[in-house]
Amino acid sequence: MRVLLTGAGGFLGRATVRALVEQGHSVRALLRPAAGSQPIPTSAGVEIRWGDLRSANLDDLLADVDAVVHLAAAFTGDVMEQFQKTVLPTEALLRAMARVGTRCLVLVSTLSVYDWSAPARELTEDSPLERRLERRDAYTVSKTWQERLCRRYAQTHGWRLCVVRPGFIWGNERASLDGVGVRAGSSLIVNGPLRRLPLVHVESCAECIALCVASEAAHGQTFNAIDSDDTRAWRYAGELIRRGQSDARRRIPLPYHLGLGVAIAVRALARALFGPDVQLPGILIPERYRARFRALRFPNQKAIALLGWKPRVHAESARRDPRRA
Repeated sequence: MRVLLTGAGGFLGRATVRALVEQGHSVRALLRPAAGSQPIPTSAGVEIRWGDLRSANLDDLLADVDAVVHLAAAFTGDVMEQFQKTVLPTEALLRAMARVGTRCLVLVSTLSVYDWSAPARELTEDSPLERRLERRDAYTVSKTWQERLCRRYAQTHGWRLCVVRPGFIWGNERASLDGVGVRAGSSLIVNGPLRRLPLVHVESCAECIALCVASEAAHGQTFNAIDSDDTRAWRYAGELIRRGQSDARRRIPLPYHLGLGVAIAVRALARALFGPDVQLPGILIPERYRARFRALRFPNQKAIALLGWKPRVHAESARRDPRRA
């Protein structure tokens, strides 16, 4: 199959190019002409296009394309900026797909779209999605609307849609700090030190995405891409410091419920003093704190069973053998 890959110049995008080629697909890789995109080594089966979904000739970009893997999204900025850089380009792409007749879409989303207060013990593909978006960060808002848009278009036009929601993506280029803790000077405060991390190695995540392209079992499905949840936050933070992958020099444990209680108390006090519209740092907004640090289990059996996916590298095995990272 010929696959259009957006966001091909990013950390996950470059790995996904390799995974798609390994699966036997030819790839049309779209890279943004900006600092965030890095060149992809040219190889057989890879066609490189430079452009932006907001300005490119999308009909030409989609010519002879059988499937689209949509990675492109904004990660920084306020709600309006991320909406403009994520949702609006996605809508332009979907409209072009409808015009050209491309009928297969793999959307790469995020675990952030879930309501992290809802699960009792496990966060699975069936867990409820966040509805109170006004209490979550800009990334959650933009990715939630992106998913909604893709599902609406897929239903309207009868497309094959598969949604992949990765955990915290890591690899030798980037060690995931997103869900580990908060920097405070030369220290790393590890929130909920014994909780399990939903880690996925970048190569494993890319393989899961690539498997969705041609799999009939992936049609209409959502998959959480997580290698395992065997790694604890405290141990992972220690490895980052030991290997020099974090600027922090020491770890400080903070029990999850203590940190959440502080966030709840600070918000209540701030609202009492300054009114309900007071702006607080994300770490002091309970819903955002919960979405980063709540202790849950993260099963990965669905992708393994339906796609035949085999996670390549677990963080625990990489810890024992650093060459595997």
